[in-house]
Amino acid sequence: MFISHPLIKKGKVEVRDYQTKIAENSLKNNTLIVLPTGLGKTNIALIACAEKLNKVDGKILFLSPTKPLVNQHKQTFEDLSEIGDLEIVSGETKPERRKKLYDKGRIIFATPQTISNDLKSSVLNLKDFVMLVVDEAHHTVGNYAYTYIANRYIKESKNPLIIGMTASPGGKITKIEEIKNNLFINQVEAKSEVDEGVKKYVKEKEMKKIEVSFPEDYKNAKKLIEGIISKKGEQLYKKGALPTKKFSKKLLLDYHQLYIKKANSTKRKELYFAVSKISELIKLDYCLELLETQGKIQCLQYISKLKKESTKAAKSINFDPEFQVFVNKVEKLEEHPKLEKIKEIAKKEFKNKTIIFTQYRSTIDEIKKKVERIEGVKAAVLIGQKSGLNQKKQVSIIRDFEDGFYNVLICTSIGEEGLDIGGVGTAVFYEPIPSEIRQIQRRGRVGRLIKGKIYILVTKETRDEAYYWTAYHKEKKMKSYLDKENLNKF
Repeated sequence: MFISHPLIKKGKVEVRDYQTKIAENSLKNNTLIVLPTGLGKTNIALIACAEKLNKVDGKILFLSPTKPLVNQHKQTFEDLSEIGDLEIVSGETKPERRKKLYDKGRIIFATPQTISNDLKSSVLNLKDFVMLVVDEAHHTVGNYAYTYIANRYIKESKNPLIIGMTASPGGKITKIEEIKNNLFINQVEAKSEVDEGVKKYVKEKEMKKIEVSFPEDYKNAKKLIEGIISKKGEQLYKKGALPTKKFSKKLLLDYHQLYIKKANSTKRKELYFAVSKISELIKLDYCLELLETQGKIQCLQYISKLKKESTKAAKSINFDPEFQVFVNKVEKLEEHPKLEKIKEIAKKEFKNKTIIFTQYRSTIDEIKKKVERIEGVKAAVLIGQKSGLNQKKQVSIIRDFEDGFYNVLICTSIGEEGLDIGGVGTAVFYEPIPSEIRQIQRRGRVGRLIKGKIYILVTKETRDEAYYWTAYHKEKKMKSYLDKENLNKF
């Protein structure tokens, strides 16, 4: 059974009661929609947009954080709706042309950066926009452009209505509250994969935690750099610059920012000294993380980058004889055992479309070399524009992967968010990530149309284990917050 609506193409959008109910409710109040990936947040937005434009004159602004997502949403609306004048506005378009598109378009699809810039330069006014759709709404925190746009929209629109959409608003009640406040949300519409009316549409996902042993020579190198970190940390603790000898990366980053602010306002030399010394610890900790979770080559690439830096922190590290002993040790290491494990999984699974995620650009090349040695594997790389892949090429790679020209897609965080890539059967996480939001986003790339498998590689006796459980517990908290019985507490 399909939806019958004057602005939705016949026989195109299946009737799902939970989708039509959420769309109907979203037209009454500013709404945050929290729905697992693959259950049709875009279809809900389409139904709401069609109904709104069928009843009132006006325009709709549809925001997404990346250009591939912007293109994807416009394509969905073209394929499924009868709404005319769908326009993409991009920073690559000249301002005078963008102004014409704003005047002409009935639905404007854009990234928040472009819209924010045009609002500030008065190229765009939001008075005639009757709806603002914010995709991946979990970004609406801090200084992200969504916050500024929502503020301007509420002030300027003659008839404002906001719909935010996300699979994962976060594991902290304070973050969910911030998202709600920044988007002027009055109600939350949340569904889980086990809710009645939803679970029959959910494809099964099999998750496997693959533990990888940390080799002895890696452990020895790890002890060397941990010793350097411990010694430098203890010196700062004795000087009163750090509150504890045992510190996390977050604590280092927090104190680094604190001392930068104080040093800039007071110009005290001892504060600049603390900034530089904490910066050393942050860089050394990053070295350690690469060694534990990525491997020898990635660690050495970062060390090479450090040698080229002219900061006091980098120079201090490079001139430390103990650090040179560590570097010599790393140079003699074999490749990280995760790479061989990736090859094993790819060999087993490549007949399914497979996505491999890694946090680090430098790891992508190593993975690609490894899996392309397997007969039958054709691998492509999906990275962001800052790493050298323009929007047109990104879209082309995704299309070729969907069409089967490639059967393995190796990507950084750009592949995590929102992209609807049909028929992906397997996802491999080269490393766990401590963010429950990003973990949910990664997981959502598989099992949209077919049963999915997810492999998470965890190196034993390293921070991989801590990151794995951090994300697990954060997600558990998020789900408890979104239980229907808790919604009224937000």
